[in-house]
Amino acid sequence: MTKDVLSVKEDMPISEIAKIISENKIHGVPVINEENKVVGIITETDFFTKDASNMVYMPSLIDFVKNGKMEYAKDEKEAINEVLNAKAKDIMSPKCETVSPDLKVEDFFKLIKERSFNSYPVTDESGFLVGIITVADAIKLL
Repeated sequence: MTKDVLSVKEDMPISEIAKIISENKIHGVPVINEENKVVGIITETDFFTKDASNMVYMPSLIDFVKNGKMEYAKDEKEAINEVLNAKAKDIMSPKCETVSPDLKVEDFFKLIKERSFNSYPVTDESGFLVGIITVADAIKLL
């Protein structure tokens, strides 16, 4: 596992989180509360909004709207402000699977085969973040 793990607080703006993920070239970050306990995870896919015809990268959309000079109706302004002011807690996956630092390597391989997750925060028995392990880390062991 990586012990020096990047994490974000629940109230961090999503534009800052996108920058952290992009600049550090990582797949995602655990979201922690004030006690340093894992309460969720944000991965790069959480930043995309999808519809039938295309995908939109939310931080780019936020920058576009912030810098634009467009006029919006009142209900549109409220919706836009919600996106502009979104925090980690608003887009994180709260049902984040964590693993123990004592997890055996073969059990980790079994876990990544069964699930489609790429990152697993590592927590102690009290739920405190102590590291992160990724599929890339497991591949290095092969």
